[in-house]
Amino acid sequence: MIGKLREGCPEIISVPAVKQRLNKLNKTDKDSPLNVVLVQEIQRYNILLSVIVISLDQLEKGIKGEVVISPDLEVMMTSLGQNIVPIKWSFAYLSLKNLANWFVDLNERYKFFEGWSNKVSMPPCVHWISAYTYPTGFTTGLLQKFARKDDKSPPIDKLDFDFSPTPRPVNDITEQPKDGAYITGLYLEGAKWNHDK
Repeated sequence: MIGKLREGCPEIISVPAVKQRLNKLNKTDKDSPLNVVLVQEIQRYNILLSVIVISLDQLEKGIKGEVVISPDLEVMMTSLGQNIVPIKWSFAYLSLKNLANWFVDLNERYKFFEGWSNKVSMPPCVHWISAYTYPTGFTTGLLQKFARKDDKSPPIDKLDFDFSPTPRPVNDITEQPKDGAYITGLYLEGAKWNHDK
């Protein structure tokens, strides 16, 4: 099981390589607040992946008798046996998924940022807001981007969001909006969406 989990971990994205790609952009694109958000998100996911790999290695060594199984490793082993995300891994983002589904979700989240990091000159047309470990950083980045647009733009503390639902499937959106961003992955609590209205 430990080997499968380790194999299921995505490859860590090189932050220096992403920064090097960003440095090749023109000044306006390079200094975009969303690029800062991209780097921060990759760094947070890389920390999570490092914690996963190190703890799995320690657990494997403990099972082989090469290291003493600490109470933390015992708790982790119990969690893995019960298909529960170990507490040690749940610091990056909240999730109620079981371990198997959490790993699939982790890979999809990481793939979103990996795709963006490989094409830094073309940010995603639609941002999967649920993939962000810190969505407030993303929304603040959007406000900063708008506030820096030109000399006539209002200061960031005077800005607010306006939401316009788009009745198109995500795959049909192939261009960036003039201002703001298209997002997907919002969840309604205690309500339902009426597609006709």
